[in-house]
Amino acid sequence: MLFHPHCLLCHQPAHDRLCPDCHNALSELLIGQRQCQQCALPMAADTPFCGECLAKPPAFERAFIPFQYQFPLDYLIGRYKFSGCLASEKLMTELFAHFIARHAPKPDLIVPTPLHWRSHIKRGYNQSQRLATAAARGLNMHINTQILHKTRATPAQHGLKKRDRTRNLKQCFACKPLQGQVVALVDDIVTTATTARQLSKQLRRAGASQVYIWALARTPSAR
Repeated sequence: MLFHPHCLLCHQPAHDRLCPDCHNALSELLIGQRQCQQCALPMAADTPFCGECLAKPPAFERAFIPFQYQFPLDYLIGRYKFSGCLASEKLMTELFAHFIARHAPKPDLIVPTPLHWRSHIKRGYNQSQRLATAAARGLNMHINTQILHKTRATPAQHGLKKRDRTRNLKQCFACKPLQGQVVALVDDIVTTATTARQLSKQLRRAGASQVYIWALARTPSAR
């Protein structure tokens, strides 16, 4: 494997981490211009905002997210997130950092979405923190892991309905006081934006002047 690198997706011999065909398949997941200008939800129609952001505007200014969460990206993220695949992690963090450096405004603070300490020990790392660190390095900044804390363990958000996701996150985060800083909140995947909405609301209440959401992937609407 060291002397004959293989594509991370199709496992065929390749000169890079992805062969040309798989690189093209990943490129097709770029969200592009047809997205909600607030939560980055991929949109079929050329309209600036999705229905939910119009009906219930979130506390964050805008989300900057390069990819739709679909195959083959979900496979790469799964390998990086749950199997500790270092090659997948390096590819994901590089793509994310490159996108953020080109498209997102520079904040005062970069804050990863926290894991509860038990989840952190079980997994061995916080994937959002790894993404935040890569983006910060590209901007010559440091991340801040002291602003947000998860105070209690909760069931995984994956698979829960939106109402259950909101209940699941109730009163499980603590936020230290801020003094008008612009905050970039980093997560790996935005599904229903429940976590992004909840944490951005807390950051604004704590004194943040603006909150931006940075994530690697956005789940398309089921509708």
